[in-house]
Amino acid sequence: MKTLTVPPAAPGAALVDGGAQPQKEAELPALDVVVDQFVRNDRQIGRLELYATPEGGDWRIDRLRIVNPEGTLAAEGLWQNTLAQPRTQVSLRLEAGDAGKLLIRFGYPEGVRRGSAKLEGVLSWNGAPYDFDYPTLSGNLLLEAARGQFLKLEPGIGKLLGILSLQALPRRITLDFRDIFSEGFAFDEIVGAVKIARGIAGTEALRILGPSGRVVMSGEVDLAQETQKLRVRVSPHISDGVSIAGALVGGPIAGVAAFIAQKVLKDPLDQIASYEYSVTGTWAEPNVVRVERHAGAPEGGKPQ
Repeated sequence: MKTLTVPPAAPGAALVDGGAQPQKEAELPALDVVVDQFVRNDRQIGRLELYATPEGGDWRIDRLRIVNPEGTLAAEGLWQNTLAQPRTQVSLRLEAGDAGKLLIRFGYPEGVRRGSAKLEGVLSWNGAPYDFDYPTLSGNLLLEAARGQFLKLEPGIGKLLGILSLQALPRRITLDFRDIFSEGFAFDEIVGAVKIARGIAGTEALRILGPSGRVVMSGEVDLAQETQKLRVRVSPHISDGVSIAGALVGGPIAGVAAFIAQKVLKDPLDQIASYEYSVTGTWAEPNVVRVERHAGAPEGGKPQ
């Protein structure tokens, strides 16, 4: 096809005769589709390739590929429709040459400038492939990103990028919250492994390296409830003028980095080495507390 357009669902469209029922085996078709321009929710997503076959009452996705100028998403998996509770399993790989523009294409506000990124792993959740469910989400992901910069965003504009805003933390914190990061945080490299179990995403050591410092994060984030229990360690690079923390990605810690950087700038440069913080509460209203590290404590330890 030249073009395939999937319009936004009308409110309540999925509710028929008391709720949608699981599809029967006869309703799961074999598909071999190539679309030059796939449009979903009024957004130009890119070229779509889908090859899927019924397997008993299940549906095997042999190839799903979306390509656009900013990146490529490739996935394969199985929709286990014969289970009492249908479940989707996929393995995926996302490669972005420009992560910022790719996020905009997918409907997020401009929150990242430039930056290459790779995201790969396996995920599973209850329901159909098109019915993503955070409370039952499980799997493993590996993230690599390089040479980008986070921009400032107003809080509350989206589950993903809203929490990356430098204004995500409440200004009522004791320290003066001066607006000194008008251009956002730059990063040279971000590397981290994430394990997800029933909607709880955990990491042992998500590392962010930037020209201004290094950040190591560990702990857990509840994707459905939008809460966190994290430990963040910041090791700023000291320069002649200013020393700030690097940026963070993929969760509420980016907002935390803004707070930490503000705090670091309050301390005498000759005393700066590294700082550790406990971060709890919701993404919109995080509670950030300075943690006194004991000698010999491991870097990026789990929250207690």
